[in-house]
Amino acid sequence: MDDQGTQKTLKLLDLMQKTGCPIIQHNGQRKFGPPPYWTGPPPPKGCEIFIGKLPRDIYEDELVPLFSTVGTIYEMRLMMDFSGSNRGYAFITYATREEAAAAVKRLNGYEIRPRRHLGVVKSVDNCRLFIGNIPKTRTKEELVQELTKRVTGLVDVILYRNSFDRNLSRGFAFAEFVSHKAAAMARRELVPGCVKLWGQEVVVDWAEPEPDVDDEIMKTVKVLYARNFAISTTPETIRKTFEDVIKNKLDRVKKIYDYCFIHFYERAHAELAMNKLQKAEIDGSTIEICWAKPVDREQYRLQKEKRGNAKFNKTVDLAETLELYKQHLEKKEYANSSPKDEGIGSAYAGDSPCISPLDFKPAHASLTPSNYMLAPAKLESMCKRYLWLPPIYQYQKYMDPTGVELWVCTVDLPQVGPPLLATPKRIGPLASRICYSTQQAHSEAAEIALQTLKMLRVDLIQQSVPTPVYQMPAMRNCMSFPCDYPTIYPPMQPVMPITIPTIWRTA
Repeated sequence: MDDQGTQKTLKLLDLMQKTGCPIIQHNGQRKFGPPPYWTGPPPPKGCEIFIGKLPRDIYEDELVPLFSTVGTIYEMRLMMDFSGSNRGYAFITYATREEAAAAVKRLNGYEIRPRRHLGVVKSVDNCRLFIGNIPKTRTKEELVQELTKRVTGLVDVILYRNSFDRNLSRGFAFAEFVSHKAAAMARRELVPGCVKLWGQEVVVDWAEPEPDVDDEIMKTVKVLYARNFAISTTPETIRKTFEDVIKNKLDRVKKIYDYCFIHFYERAHAELAMNKLQKAEIDGSTIEICWAKPVDREQYRLQKEKRGNAKFNKTVDLAETLELYKQHLEKKEYANSSPKDEGIGSAYAGDSPCISPLDFKPAHASLTPSNYMLAPAKLESMCKRYLWLPPIYQYQKYMDPTGVELWVCTVDLPQVGPPLLATPKRIGPLASRICYSTQQAHSEAAEIALQTLKMLRVDLIQQSVPTPVYQMPAMRNCMSFPCDYPTIYPPMQPVMPITIPTIWRTA
């Protein structure tokens, strides 16, 4: 070990001796803490911060004293590489949420070395999964019982009821886990194509993380979010019920389908209403109430595209912003937006599947909304399970006479082998129909590939002759447009391999 390495080791040993906290390296990260005097459970969720833009030669002996000036450090995790340098980022868990918020305010942009400024943000561990394609007749209790047979760390399940028939659900739910790690392990266990609930293949993905709003701002909120109303319940009924409880007038009530935002003149009135009417029954429905989160609607739309562990989210650059804006225009998401949005309902309103069934026009009769999300994940899962080469997608853009962009996607399976084929062979390319977006074309091509593999398996069972490699002629049966379509409408750009962006992935 050189002199510099020796000096660094001595500094770390000195830090351990002064604080009494151990430093242990495990699985590519070095953990400092917890303090020896700590008793009781670890700090609650919301106490962790993410530190980025670290110089690669900086370690605990400099970081711990700096971040200890804000509050008590429960644990620090510094990501390390094999060379002994850090990987440019770390996580620090404080004893309280207030200390974590103070660290973000005081140390974000701190110049730790000449012209080297730290990036410090609140870390949000996403502990929630979206589960779709659930039989609508199943209850919350049945879903909890079924999930606990397969995964661990389940804390709660939010099952959304049908707005018109309270005896049915909407076919999807959100599962809350004790930690991000538990949620990640559950997502791995519930991989599409491998697990069925009550005979149906479910769709499992990260739910969007809840918007993070400063605690000081939340203390000033005077708007409640209430859900689970009957469709027939009128805003006037809601207003009268709440005004009778607080003995005062409301500012306004905005009801949307089975939920509403209730605006109060005084914070104390909102607190009283929440305490008195939580789990109350109105028109035969048991309502649930929480504080509405006053987040910026446009910023929230962009953040929704960043699912999973929010601690790794990066700032959206201009190109991403324009692309997302284009997608929102295509989906007409701005059509009914208001400059004065009430907010977002915390644990209940902020969650939605990553792709809504209304976000696309199915071009294939068998491609239901659930298959739209499931097919690419199922195909990828099948290739991984049998150690086949991953599918390759290519896209071709056309322009119809009215000026609308149309897309066709082809999928190639470069090497399909055992247990389907004794000798690995290529299957493809297989083409989708004409679609309105690359996402839809991508999903339909995956669905066609799955159907082709299914037919291939049936053929092998019925006859023992070798199965030929599927080439371009086989694609014609899967295409809805004439074979001379490219001649009628020349392609706008050449065929090109594309890696699907994260915001379009379904697994």
